[in-house]
Amino acid sequence: MIGSVLFCIYMTILQEDYNTQRPLLGISEYGRHVQEYIEHIKSLPSKEERTSWVHNLAGIMATLNPDIKLQVNYKEILWGHIFQMADYELDVDCPYEIVQVKQEFKRPEHLGYNVSGIRFRFYGRNLQMMIDKAAEMEDGELKQDLVNMIASFMYNSCKAWNNENLSNEVIAEHLKTLSKGQLKIEGSELVVSADTTVNVRRPMPQKTNNFGRNNNNNNKNKNNKNRGKNFRRF
Repeated sequence: MIGSVLFCIYMTILQEDYNTQRPLLGISEYGRHVQEYIEHIKSLPSKEERTSWVHNLAGIMATLNPDIKLQVNYKEILWGHIFQMADYELDVDCPYEIVQVKQEFKRPEHLGYNVSGIRFRFYGRNLQMMIDKAAEMEDGELKQDLVNMIASFMYNSCKAWNNENLSNEVIAEHLKTLSKGQLKIEGSELVVSADTTVNVRRPMPQKTNNFGRNNNNNNKNKNNKNRGKNFRRF
């Protein structure tokens, strides 16, 4: 009964003083206790007392963050952190010139992810960009070389991911589909270079059935036991 009452009291305190309901931390690396320490300093009536407490707090923060002592002006940095966590509303005798810097939170702009689907997933999205660029080019030797390079990439990609050798006619048809009819090339016009170093993706090996293996082991053990029984000791 007492345990249930204590649990209810604890949950009530927890709900009233939960982190999401507390004010935001000025610098979260120092934790909630340092922030509450600063709020207490701000409530002190005497300026001398507040200044003394801030000196003590700077020493505590240096202990919590010992790497800051490697900097030459680490004490000035600590005082700056204290003023920042106090929202620059701290009336003390500061030995340093603290510049008030308030950073306003700005929501980052949307990156604009490309949500368009891919017609042939084993080619990837970059191939579509290459085909669009080739479709914009004027007819000529340079465009034909680019188309041949794209066709070679398509052949090797399909071989690597699907273990399938595409014919020039199929590649020409895919080029026409992906370019929305702008690249009308016959299969006989393509010069495809096969990459002999392409590693073909193989299916994962299936798990072996241990049931039969265990039965074989059991039979071997039985045979060994029978041999032991028939063995005649002198």
